[in-house]
Amino acid sequence: MNLKSGLKVLSDWRNKILAFLVVTIVAIMVVTVLWQVFTRLVLKSPAVWTEESSTYMLMWCGIVGAAYAYGKKAHVGMEYFAYKLGTRHRRILEILISIFVGYFAFQVMFIGGISFSRNAFVNRQTSPTMGIPVGYLYLCLPLSAIFILSYSIEFIFEDVSFLIRELPK
Repeated sequence: MNLKSGLKVLSDWRNKILAFLVVTIVAIMVVTVLWQVFTRLVLKSPAVWTEESSTYMLMWCGIVGAAYAYGKKAHVGMEYFAYKLGTRHRRILEILISIFVGYFAFQVMFIGGISFSRNAFVNRQTSPTMGIPVGYLYLCLPLSAIFILSYSIEFIFEDVSFLIRELPK
């Protein structure tokens, strides 16, 4: 197995893991919201924990889903201008974008997310309704950052490999 096929296997596994996480979170969130509606309308005694848990699951779904979308190259981008460039210049632009995205993921999401989580655990911050440590909420940031960083490295490798292959002989 060469490096390129190894990266492909890694990418497939990351996509499956992230897709499974997002689908699972959404499924649990749907069941939670349905339970809230059922308890409010039928039992006339709403479950108070459902709103807070749904909010937390929505945050996790959004952040983990962003990592998944980045890996599938389905994130928001200004492709109109990029495709006005030639193939070589577009690849160089994509390398720069991957570097910036990787830097942001590392500095803000990974370092900042770990800092948020650590501070929340040290200060014993808990959610108001469920009483669970809020640090778990912030762990979605460094987790997603790891995935985004790995995708950024893969994209840089692919683009640099392309540019090397296209060098004039």
